Amino acid sequence: MKNESEKLNKFKLAVFSQAQKQADDIVSDAQQERKQRLADAKEFAHSNMLSELEQIDRQYQADMVREISSRKIQAQRNVLSHRTEMIDRVFSNITKQLGELCTGERYSAELKARLDKCAAQAPGKKATAYFTKRDIELGRELCKGSSFTAEESADFSLGGVIVVFKDSQIALDCTFDSALEQERQNFSKSAGLGQI
Repeated sequence: MKNESEKLNKFKLAVFSQAQKQADDIVSDAQQERKQRLADAKEFAHSNMLSELEQIDRQYQADMVREISSRKIQAQRNVLSHRTEMIDRVFSNITKQLGELCTGERYSAELKARLDKCAAQAPGKKATAYFTKRDIELGRELCKGSSFTAEESADFSLGGVIVVFKDSQIALDCTFDSALEQERQNFSKSAGLGQI
């Protein structure tokens, strides 16, 4: 019986030893799986965090580009507005000075010089000289004894004359209006104001 008891004890020890080994393997596998799952979870969380940070960074960059563009456009508007105001002031002063010239003593000589310049383009040809309402009487006086006929025109207002040679279909614009407009365009370009 002692033998059997010993055998039974040995068998129990062998079974318990085998069970303990299996339990240790199960615990070890569980710990390995836990470590792996924890590592995977950390990597997933880190990857998600990086992805979220990248998305936040992209959004921030896009917002910055929009903000910079918006401010640049606003600055260009401000420059354009200031430029327009400056040009308007300059040419408002010029228009005022032209008004003073047109009411002064020298205006008759200036208008005569413009008529002579037009006549030199087609000597002896008949033409119609157009004047503003304010200048029509002076224009009629200046056209006496020439091949020009004086007519009133509402196409310009500052002064000067437009001469039309109907036979040759030539029109010469010697008005202050067109000269002023040309100067305004030249001023915008030459003063560095053509582009922002």
